[in-house]
Amino acid sequence: MTVGVVTGINNSTPYRFFVRLYQSQNQPTHMVQIDDVVKVVFSYKPYGEIVYYGIVTEINAKWDFGPNSGYEEEIALKGLSPAFVFYTATITTTRMLRKEKGKLISDAPQVPPPPGTEVFMASEEEIDIAFGFDELIKQRMAVPIGVFKNGRPAYADIRYILGENGAHINISGQSGVASKTSYATFLVKSFLDTGRRLREDNELMGYLSRSRFVIFNVKGEGLLFLDKWSKDWRNSQQDESGKEWVKMYEAMKIKPQPFETVKFYAPRKSKKTLTPWSNKRYDGVFAYGWDSIDIFKMGLFELMFDPEELESNQNLQLAVTTVQEFFYERLEEAIRMAIKFCKANNCITSSNSDEVILRTAISNGFDIVTQAKIPEGIDNLIEMFSKDEELSKKIEEELRGKATISAMIRRLKSIKNIGMDLIWAETNFLSDELGLKDQHRIDWDKPGQVTVIDISKLRPRIQSFVVGAVLVEIMRSREEKTDQDPVFIFLDELNKYAPRHGGGPLGNIFRDIAERGRSFRVILIGAEQTASEVDYRIITQSSTTVVGRQKGAELEKPEYSHLTTEQKQRASLLQQGEVIVDQPFMRIPITVRFPLPAWCTREDGFYELDKEKLEQIEKKLF
Repeated sequence: MTVGVVTGINNSTPYRFFVRLYQSQNQPTHMVQIDDVVKVVFSYKPYGEIVYYGIVTEINAKWDFGPNSGYEEEIALKGLSPAFVFYTATITTTRMLRKEKGKLISDAPQVPPPPGTEVFMASEEEIDIAFGFDELIKQRMAVPIGVFKNGRPAYADIRYILGENGAHINISGQSGVASKTSYATFLVKSFLDTGRRLREDNELMGYLSRSRFVIFNVKGEGLLFLDKWSKDWRNSQQDESGKEWVKMYEAMKIKPQPFETVKFYAPRKSKKTLTPWSNKRYDGVFAYGWDSIDIFKMGLFELMFDPEELESNQNLQLAVTTVQEFFYERLEEAIRMAIKFCKANNCITSSNSDEVILRTAISNGFDIVTQAKIPEGIDNLIEMFSKDEELSKKIEEELRGKATISAMIRRLKSIKNIGMDLIWAETNFLSDELGLKDQHRIDWDKPGQVTVIDISKLRPRIQSFVVGAVLVEIMRSREEKTDQDPVFIFLDELNKYAPRHGGGPLGNIFRDIAERGRSFRVILIGAEQTASEVDYRIITQSSTTVVGRQKGAELEKPEYSHLTTEQKQRASLLQQGEVIVDQPFMRIPITVRFPLPAWCTREDGFYELDKEKLEQIEKKLF
């Protein structure tokens, strides 16, 4: 379909040109819409036939006579002067191609299409060519990220997801209307289903199918029901909107059903129980925590303290570092003692790991508190500051004063009072009978598994500790071995944990993941209301950027400079289920829709299906 002609009224460039729409009886013969894809074909010596594809980013209408005086409507409508309305569309070029022997190749010269060249609507089959998706599909590297308004799938390049060319995903938008969590879980579902479908065709898809997904639940208990069907989905299946959602899933070849392999973790209700603190979900939830071995072995002690205070108070920072180093040395001595203990008591272990040997010794009677002088919990640590002479002497040598020691004790008591004792677990209490596997350990490293860690009921300082501890463990596990399967980490409210300024030890962990994580296939999916409040080094390392509905004032910040002026205006009006996605291989960010999740993302929004009904639905859908 011919829609118009490249106009010479405005200056055109290879990247942006303008189309005057053909008209009949003072009306466009075909009124293009925002996001429509058009094609222009022209010749340019010595390159021959050139094909440009572009997307409509703006549409304008104006009178075609005289200079603007302010009285155009009155003059035209009263017939005082001949006047016609004409329409122009602004086109942003998405792909430049050249025809050679009937085939399209990507080395077209970058020249503006000449005025007078006819412009056509691209056919549905050409949409993939216009955005470069055809090459991704051919190479089995296309991952669905939503659909265009005509229902055609839009794709991301897996190489910019898994770290081959780039990594990390950032999602920003207003709370409640940008659907950040829904879109993030949709991406996880797309990654899993697409990876499984194409794992035999492409090595990277094989990695994607075996990925681990760690999701932090930061609000309510909504994400503790990802394995349940959504009430909203069930209700939608009874009207036309449900059919539309199913079509979207079918177009992207994603199964509209809850997640299959999910493990849920929550903090303990109290320090003397393994009962998880879960108010809505009563089954399949496990308690988590870290004991002294974890805390001092992985260097987690400093995560307990206020990052801003650590940065401003050098004495406190030195005290924290001293305590961490002191107990790390004691831990090494405890391992040597445990080896002797196991030899003397015939403790059998199939592993040479120092930590496993130590835990095996503990389960066979080795007392880590009295024999190795390592604190069992936070109460024990506070007590040791006054009773452990070696610890007191070490701190006094480093700090040359008791005021900082008193300050640390006060802060440790404060940390305990806000819930640290729910997370700092007792070694003996939480080790199983063999000492080889800890009941409190978060078991996240399983192929294709989604692991949800609830931190919503914890105080902010304790939330930060949990996030930092999990990230440290993930990075260490991937640094120790090469060619590991990917780990995706989804965290909402990223600005709380990696703020623009400061951030302390936790901020350093996030910066490390942003800058080195892709080398180990550790991928961060961060979400926040305002990208301008997140650490700049983290934001700029995200190769895939997603913007949901956003306030105009925020959109003026430099973090959104990848959007065109028209797209910024559009972003302030996006509806639920709409996002703007940008990846490096795209010449322009694209607006896509994503379907209603079939899985539950609200704590009061799930329902159970009996087995027979479930089989009927799956047969109908798949």
